[in-house]
Amino acid sequence: MVKSISDLTDNQKDSPLKDDIRELGIILGKVLIAQEGKELFDTVEKLRALTKDLRTNYNDSTRNEIIQIVDKLSLEQAHNVVRAFSIYFILVNAADEIHRIRRQRAHLMNEDLPQKGSIKSALMKLKEENFQVDQLEEIFNSLEIIPVFTAHPTEATRQTILRKILNISKLLIKKEISNLTLEEKIRLYENLQAEITLLWQTSEIRFHKITVKDEIQRGLFFFKNILYDVIPEIQSEISKDVKDIFNADLKIKPILKFGSWIGGDRDGHPFVTVDITKETMQNHREIIIELYKKDLDKLYDALSSSSIIITPNDELIQSIENDKAILDFEDDENILRDPAEIYRTKLFLVYKKLSENKKFYKDSNGFLKDLEIVYQSLIKNKAELTASLKVLPLIQKVKTFGFHFLTLDIRQNSSLINNAVNEVLAYSNVADDFENKNEGEKVEILTNEILCSRPLINEFSALSEETEKVLCEMKLISWGKENISPDTSNDYIISNCSSISDILSALLIAKESGLLSISKGEIIKADVDIMPLFETIEDLQDSPKVMQTLFNNKAYSKYLVARGNIQKIMIGYSDSNKDGGILASNFELFSAQRNLNKLCEENKIEMILFHGRGGSISRGGGPLNQSILSQPKGTIKGKIKITEQGEMISSKYLIPQIAKRSLELISSAVILSTANSKRKDEDEKKVEEYLGKFKLLSQRSLEHYRKLIKHKHFISYFRSATPIDIIEQIEIGSRPASRKKGNDIRNLRAIPWVFSWTQNRQAITGWYGFGHAIKSVIDENIISLKELKTIYNDWDFFKTIVQNIEMVLVKSDMIIGKEYVSLLKNKDDIEIFNLIKDEYELSLKMLLQITEEENLLDNNKSLQRSLLLRNPYIDPISFIQIKFIKELRKEKISGEEKDELLMLLRSTVNGIAAGIRNTG
Repeated sequence: MVKSISDLTDNQKDSPLKDDIRELGIILGKVLIAQEGKELFDTVEKLRALTKDLRTNYNDSTRNEIIQIVDKLSLEQAHNVVRAFSIYFILVNAADEIHRIRRQRAHLMNEDLPQKGSIKSALMKLKEENFQVDQLEEIFNSLEIIPVFTAHPTEATRQTILRKILNISKLLIKKEISNLTLEEKIRLYENLQAEITLLWQTSEIRFHKITVKDEIQRGLFFFKNILYDVIPEIQSEISKDVKDIFNADLKIKPILKFGSWIGGDRDGHPFVTVDITKETMQNHREIIIELYKKDLDKLYDALSSSSIIITPNDELIQSIENDKAILDFEDDENILRDPAEIYRTKLFLVYKKLSENKKFYKDSNGFLKDLEIVYQSLIKNKAELTASLKVLPLIQKVKTFGFHFLTLDIRQNSSLINNAVNEVLAYSNVADDFENKNEGEKVEILTNEILCSRPLINEFSALSEETEKVLCEMKLISWGKENISPDTSNDYIISNCSSISDILSALLIAKESGLLSISKGEIIKADVDIMPLFETIEDLQDSPKVMQTLFNNKAYSKYLVARGNIQKIMIGYSDSNKDGGILASNFELFSAQRNLNKLCEENKIEMILFHGRGGSISRGGGPLNQSILSQPKGTIKGKIKITEQGEMISSKYLIPQIAKRSLELISSAVILSTANSKRKDEDEKKVEEYLGKFKLLSQRSLEHYRKLIKHKHFISYFRSATPIDIIEQIEIGSRPASRKKGNDIRNLRAIPWVFSWTQNRQAITGWYGFGHAIKSVIDENIISLKELKTIYNDWDFFKTIVQNIEMVLVKSDMIIGKEYVSLLKNKDDIEIFNLIKDEYELSLKMLLQITEEENLLDNNKSLQRSLLLRNPYIDPISFIQIKFIKELRKEKISGEEKDELLMLLRSTVNGIAAGIRNTG
């Protein structure tokens, strides 16, 4: 494998990126000298040179010199070194994003060659495949793509830091797209140095524990500052591309909506209360209303057309009179500067109505109607372009964000739902020992009670605080619909769902919370989507059987009719990976989707999948466009929900141009997948054959992975050789790292699990078991290497998995991974590292044989160079982390020392995460 960036051939397309990184590095050097003196700069440069040399030509002398330098660092000096390298990664990441924009602009300037993954490229593909306009219209009418932002923070970057990164990115963009004079270039570099200086002088660490409210504000940062303005650009380009390619003027509704778990997800999260969720919903409405008011101000300034010159349409004039009447408005104080400025008059009245929106607008439809009246009048006045450029963007925003801004999902763990149902049934004398009954008996009791119009409890019922909380959580959905917007909340997600009774228990809670209306054994109204989340390997395997039994259940089948025969199902990438490893997780996810889709089609039910992906490959991350296109055929028919988590949110949505590109990549893949679902199943026989072979790989990988995590030394090794104790103590997010106390990794959340293995560069969650599985089937003549190469080149699903594993193998590093062995308390635990190292080398060897590459990522030189360029800068942080973890783990340490060490170690965790990216 490639060990050094110097081993790589140069790529002319990447030379501007290298220039940017070099220039930013020079500026950072100046800042370090100015702020801390030349000694820090020299230490940083020395460590960088040594770690680069260590990778180019490994030897003990170089390693020992690095350790000697690190050992001499005081806490303050070590912190400064870590911060220097961390800021370097921030700058490299910014340069990377600007380079993406640079490449995107190059494609846009070449009209004959749309960028891969763009909506234009998807439409051109459909045109080449002879899709007709009516078929295209059908696809667009079916689209509803919902990225859902979650609070799982593997990068808890402060908003202050995010704004500075955004400022630096804007300066780099200006440098790229502007024809600057020498004087302007000098000023731009001065501004860059000023921003980097402020970055250095700003603490990257909060001095208070992160709260749910912090996470809510961080999530809203991206919506308020970026996504709100990006949506109209995407919608406008879609219409233009459809017109250019298909010569059709289609009325395309917004294809993107947005969701959030932040403030609604209470699975194992004691700090997400009912009041927090209500406050979140209210906050969403207040923010979107304020954003609309700012846009109305801009429209008011722009639309100065006078009725002396133009003739407004009758509907506009009548609407103004109606508004004046309901507002009891008389312009006797000359509030309107010129009543002849008819559009300003209308917008002034709309603004007043929006300021008291709950009184004058029942929902966003009334506001939307007012905007469309202005839009249509402008068109009648021969100002079509003005209407399209000035008013249409706001109309598109309102259609996307409504008065709710983001749809807030409510998630709870099945165990808490079941505990609440147990108490309710006991309290109402329906079943005293419900929890001890078998599944069949539970289902019968739940079915009868769901269809019974008599409630089990009322407001006077004396229930435990825990049960009241579960009931109130469900009631939040109806509270949001009544007090905020009909679209505020719809989905109630059951995590750790494994049985029919888990889902029926949630439905019974919905009934008791007033979200179901029952009359004479019929469900006449249902205002909630009950969404099971299947997470573990076994639960994914059982999911089709569970759903089939549900579809046959007389209560649930009636509930589905009341919901329009739509079933939403969430699948979890994180826990299935933690449970079974990378190959088994991917196989079971793929199989479950196929089987669930077939089941829903047979029952004439529309299935909408919610993909619970994380940032890392281990948790379903990786290139999203490629991932969507490799999903089983027919499982995406226009509608999809996908989580956006951790450091990937700022990576994908901090810079407007990148945010637009990210949404375009999702959208184009969903368009193509939806189109593909309409084709005949010509490839199904081939997929069945490949899936059969992949099942064998999955089984071998699962056995090997579980053999590792059940090894007698594994838990001890994990707790010693990774910084899991640091991650637990620094609490990067507001949520506890584990669902329950204890060393059982089943209780540990997937995020700190993956995060820990990424920090020590062993990253077993992204590849362990792959090499063993491949070698064993080849050695036993079950599947030949030739067949595996064919499957890799012929089946997108397998190719995507292999390429994702390849990316993790590049980010894994046994040179640094071995250094963490020095943290072991029990010397016998080194057996685990030897198993990991052997499997890493085997996985590397087998992968290169399948891809026929000489080095990892030879098929993606830009990504290869980007990842390898970072290693010499990550390594010093790793050496510092190891040294000070040893200090923290000493038996005799004061509370003050511990706090200081944790401050430094938190910086090392953030620094390594920034360098590697896709970490948690």
